[in-house]
Amino acid sequence: MMRRRSDLPPIDSQPWSGLIPADSFYARLAQWSDVLVDDEDYAPLYKNSARGRPSIPPSLVVLAMLLQYHDDCSDAEAEQRMRFDLRWKHALGIGLEEEGFDATLLCRFRRRLLECGLERSLFERLVNAARKIGLIAKDAAQLLDSSHVLGAAGARDTYTLIRGGIRKLLRSLGYSPASRVGLSDRLWWYIDPEAPEKPEIDWAEAEARAAHLKDIVRDAREALSLAEGATTTPATNEAAALLEKIVSDDVEEGPPPPQGPKRKGRPPKKKEEEPERPMSGQRDASPEEDGPRLRRGVAKDRVLSVVDPRMRVGHKSKRQAWAGYKVHIAEEPESELITQVGVRPANEYDADAAPDLVGGQRKSVGLRPRELLCDGAYGSADVRARLREMGVEVVAKMRPLTDSKHFRKDEFEIDLGANGGEGSVSCPAGVTTTDYRMARDGWYRPVKLFRFPREACDGCELRERCLGGPAGRSKRPVRQPPGRQVQLHYHEEEIQKARKAQRTPEQRKALREKLRPRAKVERKIAELVRPHGLRQGRYFGEQKTDLQAVFTATMANAKRLFTLSVEDADLADSLRDALAA
Repeated sequence: MMRRRSDLPPIDSQPWSGLIPADSFYARLAQWSDVLVDDEDYAPLYKNSARGRPSIPPSLVVLAMLLQYHDDCSDAEAEQRMRFDLRWKHALGIGLEEEGFDATLLCRFRRRLLECGLERSLFERLVNAARKIGLIAKDAAQLLDSSHVLGAAGARDTYTLIRGGIRKLLRSLGYSPASRVGLSDRLWWYIDPEAPEKPEIDWAEAEARAAHLKDIVRDAREALSLAEGATTTPATNEAAALLEKIVSDDVEEGPPPPQGPKRKGRPPKKKEEEPERPMSGQRDASPEEDGPRLRRGVAKDRVLSVVDPRMRVGHKSKRQAWAGYKVHIAEEPESELITQVGVRPANEYDADAAPDLVGGQRKSVGLRPRELLCDGAYGSADVRARLREMGVEVVAKMRPLTDSKHFRKDEFEIDLGANGGEGSVSCPAGVTTTDYRMARDGWYRPVKLFRFPREACDGCELRERCLGGPAGRSKRPVRQPPGRQVQLHYHEEEIQKARKAQRTPEQRKALREKLRPRAKVERKIAELVRPHGLRQGRYFGEQKTDLQAVFTATMANAKRLFTLSVEDADLADSLRDALAA
């Protein structure tokens, strides 16, 4: 049964409470704790029964979690601070001799929050209260940015991943040191408590590594065959799918690929009268070479850990990478309150997360920004089109094209309304073409491919800057290059509109001035990741990492509301009434 804070006996004024600075987060949290968290919001976490021991009030647990993320401490440290830290006792309203509650309660409470979908309850409560008192307008412009979160699990190599995947699958099938019936000696090694975690082989020898890889791939297939013949459960299906993905992403079989020179384009036709010969540098594949081997390159969605399968590798640049997740923060620039927060996979493009973040806050707190001020990573044409359909204008710099040796697409004049709405393209030399054919882009969407006549390009003085010389841009072309071709984007109208607003120096200066408030969201992210520990994930899994980000953002919003209330007494009264309603 749920016990409320109103059911607890009142606490007498403590003589040491004056030692807490009045402008600290602890003193202000104590001042607002009676209206900040409502016990009734968390009633679904508890059974409606008079039997059993009364619970710790959920509002007290939530306040302790805010203090925990504020001080960036673990569950065990939070338990100790409730016992010995006067600041925590004052903020929570507990007496000097009270011990608080056990650290395991925090773990169980977080799990119940996720099961019931209430991890954002307090975050939405504060944003709604700020909207009601006029701190945030419904259609106010918002800032959007992202940062990386390091995963709590460690990134493992292929050998460790496959062994861990086999072990996880066998345990999901019910095998354990106490239950080994029907398990072969080879597979028993993976769950034997006395077996070494890592096989004792010479890891410096390539042949030893190849033999070990062959053994564990064979064991993986044997474990998967056991799963096919057993009564499956959701845990078994998940473990089997994870093991299959690990093997398919990191291991390849069959003859090795040819090692000859790479050549782009269509390969030449083979002559029937001449037998096929191996290319230079390629050996005939032996039976040993047909066995499993590590795949060259890295799969796009490669799994890094068995204990946290959702963790991915993200790249800030070609040299800067991290393993974990990515957190996105939306902020209202006037009040500097966070309006939306979300954790996404690290290998996802920033632009792909923007529509979900904007749509999510529209459903949860009733906000729909008229403008979204963000960097170029969020300013793709597809996202601009999707957000425009939602009534949101994206204000961001268009990322420049990187080909510095030739004329880029943005140096061509594209008129979508010319030729009766069919469009036209004019090159830097002044030649205009309306000839096009339909093609497919990378997502198999129909797009227009405009073509300039070869005769016009052959005699053009700018040919080398446009096509790259007699052989075109390729050093070894498959065929003689035609005239210049320009492929339009599926949302070319969005690209043209954005580039048109950034063409002159005056327009670019105006855009920089409009994007100047973006520094506020960068400061907000720095506040979350540095003193409050959001840079390092605490828990395994995307869902739990999202809970960490949500509570950290909630704590930051509470800090901001406390500061605004001190500066304006009327606003403090309105905020208290809105929270108490």
